[in-house]
Amino acid sequence: MMIDCMDKDANRKKLIRDKLRLLRGTILSDSTDLESHLGWKLRTYFFPKTNRQATLFSSLIIDKLSFEKKISLYEKINIYNKSKKHEDIKKSLKFVRELRNVVAHGWLIEGDSNENYVIIKNPNSYKTWKLDDTLLNEFKEHDKFLLKAFGWKETLREKYGDTT
Repeated sequence: MMIDCMDKDANRKKLIRDKLRLLRGTILSDSTDLESHLGWKLRTYFFPKTNRQATLFSSLIIDKLSFEKKISLYEKINIYNKSKKHEDIKKSLKFVRELRNVVAHGWLIEGDSNENYVIIKNPNSYKTWKLDDTLLNEFKEHDKFLLKAFGWKETLREKYGDTT
C-alpha cells in the first residue's frame, strides 16, 4: 500500500515535470526564433542590403542586444511607429518576452501543479503563472501574429499550416 502511494506521487511528479518541459521547450524555442526575426527586421531597417557592414552591424550590435533592448529599439524607429499594427506588435513582443523570461527563470510550484497545468513563480516579482494549454494557445496566437507582421510567411506556414 505504501509503495502504491509512492508510485502515484512519483508518477504525478513526472507528469508535472514532463508538462513543464514541454511548455518550456515550446515557449523558449519559439520566442528565440521571434527574437531572431526581430533582430533581422532591425538589421534590414538599418542595412537593407546584405554586405560586410550589415553583417558586422548584425553580429557586433544587434546580436549583442537583449530581447528587451531589441524591442526598445524597434519601438523607437519612426517608420514602425507609424504602422497601424505597431501597438499590437509591441504588445505581442512584450507578452512573448515576459512569458519567455518567466519560463526560463521561474520556480516550479509542484504542490499547486498537476498533469493539466503547471504553476511557476517569477523569482523577481513572486507573481505566479499558470502554464497550461490555454496560455500556450495565447502564446501561439502572438507567435502567428508576429511572424505575419514581420513578413515571415514561410516560417508561419511551416509551423501552423495555411494561415491566409
